[in-house]
Amino acid sequence: MKKFTFSLQKVLEIKEQLLENLKIELSNLNLQLRNIELSIKNIEEKYQDIENEYSEKTSKAISVGQMAYYKILMTSTLKQLEEKEEEKELTLKKIAAKRQEIINMNIEISSLDKLKEKELEKYKKEYNRKQELFIEEFVSNKSIVNEYAI
Repeated sequence: MKKFTFSLQKVLEIKEQLLENLKIELSNLNLQLRNIELSIKNIEEKYQDIENEYSEKTSKAISVGQMAYYKILMTSTLKQLEEKEEEKELTLKKIAAKRQEIINMNIEISSLDKLKEKELEKYKKEYNRKQELFIEEFVSNKSIVNEYAI
């Protein structure tokens, strides 16, 4: 009897490779998220420094031009912070979508694995049945040969 071969083995291998690629993409997105969060933290610290410097200068004496400069600087920093927060939200959505893709791919691979197991089980049953038939034929042929030999 021929060796067992799963008819969808190539499909299974491709799906497994796609799953690995999806996992790599997810890890890249997670790295991107960490970088964005670090940028947000840096911008928040920068804003806090600007605000502290502004408060310190306004407690003494500050010109109208310097006051306008600090207001523009704080507004610009807040705008950067908003943009990074939006980027973070977008990245979180991408991560959620990628996780769902990974879940779906795992489901597909699992169903192919189950199908492979079923086909292998059918193959083993058929193999065992053919082995039993061969043994029965061998024994019956042996007994016939022994009868004629006597």
